[in-house]
Amino acid sequence: MTTTNYKAILADLDGTVNRGDVLIAGVEAIYRDLSESGVQWLFLSNNARLSALDLAVKLRTLGIPVSEQQVINSALALIHALQLEHTGQRFMVVGEAGLVRAIEEAGGTVSDDSANVDIVVVALDRSFTYEKLKRAHLALQNGALLWATNLDPTFPVPGGFHPGAGSLAAAVITAAGRPPDRVFGKPSPDMALLALETLKLPASSCLVVGDRMETDILFARNAGMTSALVLTGATSRSDIAKYSYSPDYVFESLADIAGLFG
Repeated sequence: MTTTNYKAILADLDGTVNRGDVLIAGVEAIYRDLSESGVQWLFLSNNARLSALDLAVKLRTLGIPVSEQQVINSALALIHALQLEHTGQRFMVVGEAGLVRAIEEAGGTVSDDSANVDIVVVALDRSFTYEKLKRAHLALQNGALLWATNLDPTFPVPGGFHPGAGSLAAAVITAAGRPPDRVFGKPSPDMALLALETLKLPASSCLVVGDRMETDILFARNAGMTSALVLTGATSRSDIAKYSYSPDYVFESLADIAGLFG
């Protein structure tokens, strides 16, 4: 294959590019080499705790010289939907300060009043409590919509995994007895639409690289993009057979995709 087959790489972050604050071996070199050959890079993360700018700064700190415009996360997809359809509505946020601030800056009003909320947003919240669960549950009983930034149960860190936003969303979903009205992270389509709008490319020109079958690979499949699974994160080679769909390629790490580009 040549570089004309795939004009852009849409790479997951946690488990694909890095594990926590550790860059996965070979990633910096493959990023620089393919960038120099004209391949565009976007980094797609279900992480809503940090803003796209924060994630770009983190990548630069790790040695990947990216701009804020090269990062799309589930929070950015949520904010995009808010600005298009829900400006001025009232949000209860089970999440951290960065997401609260982003919602307010985008024109939403944030409130903890369960009787006066239009939408409950659930994201990763390291100060999650039973009281927050109760408030969210009462707001949903009062008719609020339920949005989740993503449903990932865990995220990779050096030496293992930590509970993810999906673990908290599961508590809210279980109490409510119904699924979310909207999910913004992979494999949902919002991030794909933003990515294609940013790149100005057809889906057929994009290669999605990630470490999770149920998010990254399904995301690529749903969006009509080619997929490459890497084994540096949440999925082992033996796990693949558990799914009804398969990645187009399987690599030990992101560094190994060089072979697809001539």
